[in-house]
Amino acid sequence: MRKFKVRHSKFGSGIILDTRFRGQECLVEFKTGLRMWVSRDELQLFPYLRPISIKKQSPAEFPEITPLKPIGNQGREVIEAFRMGIVPQTWVKEWTVGRSHEIATIKTWLHDQTSGTLVIKGGYGSGKSHLLDYLYGYALELNYAVAKVGIDPVSTHMAFPKRVYRSLVQSMKIPYNGRILDFREGLVSLAQAGVLTDHGILAPFLKALKKGEVVPSMWYWIEGLETSFTKWGVLYDHTTAANIYCYILSGISHALADVLDLNGLILLFDEAESARIYRYTYEWLRGINFFKALVLTANDEPDLVEERIVKTESCYRGECSGLIYSGHRRFPYVYKLPSYLKVVFAVTPDVSLEKLTSEYNIYTLELGPLNPEILEHFFYRFVELYRKVYGLKISLSEKKEIFGLIKRYALFSTRLFIKAMVECLDFKRFYPQKTLKNLGSYF
Repeated sequence: MRKFKVRHSKFGSGIILDTRFRGQECLVEFKTGLRMWVSRDELQLFPYLRPISIKKQSPAEFPEITPLKPIGNQGREVIEAFRMGIVPQTWVKEWTVGRSHEIATIKTWLHDQTSGTLVIKGGYGSGKSHLLDYLYGYALELNYAVAKVGIDPVSTHMAFPKRVYRSLVQSMKIPYNGRILDFREGLVSLAQAGVLTDHGILAPFLKALKKGEVVPSMWYWIEGLETSFTKWGVLYDHTTAANIYCYILSGISHALADVLDLNGLILLFDEAESARIYRYTYEWLRGINFFKALVLTANDEPDLVEERIVKTESCYRGECSGLIYSGHRRFPYVYKLPSYLKVVFAVTPDVSLEKLTSEYNIYTLELGPLNPEILEHFFYRFVELYRKVYGLKISLSEKKEIFGLIKRYALFSTRLFIKAMVECLDFKRFYPQKTLKNLGSYF
C-alpha cells in the first residue's frame, strides 16, 4: 500500500507511508503537512486494490499439508513476528544484520559516563524499534536496569508524564543476583536494603513495604495506576507534573546503582515524534518540557537539584533551567547526583531533539537503508528457516525471482522487506502452481 493516494473525510487527501496492526492503521501524510496514524476504515483508497484472480477450488484440490516433525516453537515464533514486520525480543541478536557501526556506537555510549542521551533517527520501517530492542537486551547484559515505552498520541503522550511513567514501570526489568526482576520485585529489594529514606515520594512507600504493610491500592499508587489511595500525596496526571516523575525515576536509578550495584537505569522512548500530534498547543509545549527535563536529568544538570522555583503568569518554573514544575508538589527533577540515568529517543529524521540542549554530549545515530547484499543474505537465511518449519522446497531460480520482486517493491523499508518475505513464501506454500506475477500487483 506504499504511496497509495487516499482521501479522509476530515483531513482531505494524502499518501500512505506505512501500515501497522496488520494493515488496520495507516500512517498518512496529508497535503496540509499533517502526518498521523489513521484507521484503515476511515480512508478511501485511490486506485482501488485489484484482487488476485484465483480460481475457486474445493477443499480436496488444495495441497495436503503433511505434519512436520516436532521442531519447537522457535522457528514459528520468528516467522509470525516477521509477518508483522518485527523481530521477537528473544531473537533480536540472532536477526540483527548490517548494523555493526550503529551497534559499536551504542556500546560506546553505554560505557560513556559523560553522556546521558542517545537519539536514534530513521524513517518509518528503517529499524529504529529493532535497534531499541537490541539495546534493551544488551543493556541488561551490562547490568543496567531498562524500561521502554512507545509514545502514542492518546495513551502515552509526552505531554502527560504520569501516563509515560506508568508504561515505563510496567516494562521495567532489573538484573539482580542472577535474576531479572520486574518493577515490584525491584522495589522490594530496595526496601530490604533500607534506601531512599529521605526521598519525598518513595520513602514512606518503601518503609511500609519493608514492614509488609503495602496493600494493592498502594502498589497502584506508586505504579501510576488509577487508585483512590492518597495517604502519601497525589501523583498527578497533569501536564505540569514532569518534575514528580523525573524525581521518582532518578531516585530509583540512583538507588539501583548506589545499593544494588547496577550501572543505572536506561529509559527507551520509541516513536517519540508522535508527540507532535496534539489537540492543543500547550500539550506540545508540555511535551517539549518533558523531553528537555529527561535530557537534563540524564546529563546530571546540577541546577535541577537546588534551583529556585518561581511563579510565572501561567505556571511554576525553574529559575535557571526554565523547566515547568507542578504547583502542587514542587519536588526537584533530580533526587541526587549522579542520577545514573540514561535516556534513548527513537525519532524520524525531521525531529531534532538534540537541539533542545546543545551544551550536552548527546550521541546521534542516523539509520539509512540496509545494503542490498546484506538483505539478500538475510533473505536466503530466512528461506532456510521457513523450509525447516513448513517444509517448503523452492528452486534457486524461484528464490532469485522472489528476492527480485521484494527488492523492487520493498527495498526502501526494512519492515516492509521482512513482511514481504513472509507473504511471498506463504504464497508459494499455499499456491505452488501459481506464479508471482499476480502477487506483484499487490505491492
